[in-house]
Amino acid sequence: MKSTAWLSIAVVIGGASGVAWSCAGGGYETHWDADVSSGMLSPANDTRSNFILLLSDRDGTIVADPRAMAKGIVPFDFPYKVLIERMTPPGVSDAGGADDHDAAYGLSPDNKYFEYDSGNLGLCHTNRSGAEEYNAALNDNPRVPAAEKAVLSAARAELAKACDKAGEMRFALDSVSSPEGRAFGHYLEGSRLFYAENLPEAEQQFTAVAGSSGWVAETASYMRFRTVLAAAMKGTVDQWGGITPPEKRDRAAIGRADDVRLAYLTAFPKGRYAASARGFERRIAWLRGDQAKLGVAYSALLRTASHAGGAPDIASVEEADRRVIPPGDVAGISDPNLLAVIDLMRLRPKQGDENYDYLGPRLDRAALERQQPFFKSDPALFGYLVAAEAYYGRHQPREVLQAIPDAAHQARFGYVQFSRQVLRGLALDAVGDRNARGFWLSLLPGATQPYQRATVELGLYRHDQKAGAVGRLLETGSPILHPLIRQKVIEDDAGPELLRQQATGGMTKQQREVALYLLLANELHHGRYREFLGDQQLVGNRSQPGDEGYSWWSVSGYEPTYQTELTPPPLYVFANGGSADLTACPDVRATAASLAADPNAIRPRLCLAEFIRRKGFDGWNSHYDAQAEAMVTQARNGFPGRPLERMAIYTAVLASPAATADDKAFALNRAIRCYAPSGGNSCGGADVDKPVRKAWYDRLKAQYPDSRWAKDLKYYW
Repeated sequence: MKSTAWLSIAVVIGGASGVAWSCAGGGYETHWDADVSSGMLSPANDTRSNFILLLSDRDGTIVADPRAMAKGIVPFDFPYKVLIERMTPPGVSDAGGADDHDAAYGLSPDNKYFEYDSGNLGLCHTNRSGAEEYNAALNDNPRVPAAEKAVLSAARAELAKACDKAGEMRFALDSVSSPEGRAFGHYLEGSRLFYAENLPEAEQQFTAVAGSSGWVAETASYMRFRTVLAAAMKGTVDQWGGITPPEKRDRAAIGRADDVRLAYLTAFPKGRYAASARGFERRIAWLRGDQAKLGVAYSALLRTASHAGGAPDIASVEEADRRVIPPGDVAGISDPNLLAVIDLMRLRPKQGDENYDYLGPRLDRAALERQQPFFKSDPALFGYLVAAEAYYGRHQPREVLQAIPDAAHQARFGYVQFSRQVLRGLALDAVGDRNARGFWLSLLPGATQPYQRATVELGLYRHDQKAGAVGRLLETGSPILHPLIRQKVIEDDAGPELLRQQATGGMTKQQREVALYLLLANELHHGRYREFLGDQQLVGNRSQPGDEGYSWWSVSGYEPTYQTELTPPPLYVFANGGSADLTACPDVRATAASLAADPNAIRPRLCLAEFIRRKGFDGWNSHYDAQAEAMVTQARNGFPGRPLERMAIYTAVLASPAATADDKAFALNRAIRCYAPSGGNSCGGADVDKPVRKAWYDRLKAQYPDSRWAKDLKYYW
């Protein structure tokens, strides 16, 4: 079950972000987001991510492969998918593409098996492995003549290649006449009907093999159970593909499936499928809605699913995440890790139907105290849950400080110990403790496991941001090394001098270019033309791409699912940047030089407006400069003066007696186009009503009818 990390980063530019930084609600954020988990145990993490952190402590399983972590940026909040991928060395993946997926199921080309409206249960996932078992048993059976083996094997191969066409297939088995051959034939027909989800007839075929012996008899008995179970499952799926509530499920069909399962185990207590049949007890309990039995079963499963030193048991974690965790019912659960995952989920806020953070019972202190006997083997974990309930559930940071003593000075943190100390750091910040920053710094040496240092750096960033001292995070010797955080400071918190310093002395090329880009853009937007001319020389010669479409490069656009590096800013726009529409416009440096000499020069101002329009700077103020309240825009980060907006240029030109007719016609054209095509203003400044825009249009057509700007414009918006 998904969720959001304990800190969440505001979008700077672009659309939705995979990076969440803000600390809404005073740092008590527990809403979930599918894209973010963190290196500490948190109510906001994906429940599976919390599980993996706990298994790392309990069993010593890996959280990430060092080779994968050495590649690109290590995110500090990440989707569960990224967490799993980072456990695998680069170049090794079992994800595969669509073709690989189809091949694994044995589907025909251009199949529609996985479409939403296909109405299937996904039974074809056993097709390929079933074919291999079938052929091996067939070839090993001396009582089936060779000619019959060839016919049966060919038919099974046809099914293996096109499971999605099982309902359309017909096997010509008339030549198969030996008793053993007919048994394999019945089994084969049962398999075809099973994959076609003609379950009643499939059961008949498997039942017909009951009198046989060996592999075919045992496997048919097991497949009869799988068929009856599939029928029970099909009866619990609603018209939208969802599972109906337990009280609306076909209890008779579920009970019959369990009876057939037990019959198989009675006949083959040590059979080749006995472990699988016993494992399906959990599926039966889930279908019945028997949470107490599920709790017992998954507690036992997770206690024995140890993979010391290797990868965690992802299959068991994901099964528990689907079956026992969602309702938040802890009946029957005795495993402390499973309890902890559910308890943290129960600290999420209950939302309306539009938000599925968590809709079950809220965790309170009394409910937590009743669980204490199950945490005798892990008192540190229970202590963390007590503190988490106080912090996230009741917003009582002082209780956290009482529950979790300072243990920051460690050579290496386990994830439970790390989570305890990070929560203490959050509580220190929440109460305004003067030693909070020192505490965050003391965590860094021991934050050696995957994702831990990034989590501490983010906590330090939030502390300094609240204190209004984020700039020191970029100073020489700063403990902040994470590229996302360093770029975030540059984007949001650096003023002119710090940007200028970072433009030449930043830690990486990316950070230097981001700083220079922001410095130059802010200088133009705030009319600092002389400073721009000095700093623009750092850009050097850069080629312009053929397509000048703006590229979102901000840290807010970083998405760890698809990226391993940050996108560089389009610094090339400052290397040269004239406009083809105004043939008299030189490059941006020459334009700035003219404005440095005369800030009110008409044509250079129009050229600057064209630069802003063509290079994607419309909306800059709302992204970077504006704290807009009552239409008043505040200056940002030490850049003096009201930031420039294109509409202000056009209205000033229209009012200027020094503007030529061509200048005014052009200004009218552009002012009207500011509202194309939706009628919304894209050029900044106060909106004007449609009658005003019509008056502009009429003026352009009446006063400057022969200008290219009047002829070019056919509409107003």
